[in-house]
Amino acid sequence: MEINTEHRTKEEAIRRITRTVRRGGGVVLLLTGLAACSNFGGNQDTFTCPSATTVPDLQTLARLTPGGGADDVQSAGRIAAVNATCDKEKAGVASYLSIDFAFLRTGPTVKHIDLPYFVAIADSAGNILGKQQFTVAADFPGEAATMRTTEKVTAHLPLTNPQLGNVYTIVVGFQLSKNEIDFNRAHLQ
Repeated sequence: MEINTEHRTKEEAIRRITRTVRRGGGVVLLLTGLAACSNFGGNQDTFTCPSATTVPDLQTLARLTPGGGADDVQSAGRIAAVNATCDKEKAGVASYLSIDFAFLRTGPTVKHIDLPYFVAIADSAGNILGKQQFTVAADFPGEAATMRTTEKVTAHLPLTNPQLGNVYTIVVGFQLSKNEIDFNRAHLQ
């Protein structure tokens, strides 16, 4: 899948974001982004890693009961943790993410939920350089009210100077509407 963005600088050029699904091993997302940064010299055998984070307002997604009140939560998901490691590769830096999700249902009638989330790459000023939306699915076993799952993500940042990997941040969050963000701000403080 190609994502076209306006090139403001060489560092902000996004080439493509693709997703490969691998059953049994989770989801592998291949983010091929960020055109090469300038080479400012230095030892090319060293590298730095982009940080990985989630935004508190986008960390939870509650689904309300149809026809219920403003506080009648039927199901919910939460990004419990985002962990990352990275390695230098021939064309830059590969960042390996593990995204832990926790799910809740308030009654046994909810058997399955799909929740949209995104993975984005931001520069040091917080500008989003590329973003891709995905869906995480939860199938509740039996009468269990909660469950957890983990999605695996690999982000490849092709940098001419891999020492600049720490200039970027990988952001993970639920894809929310304005009303869902307002709900989070009102209820999750």
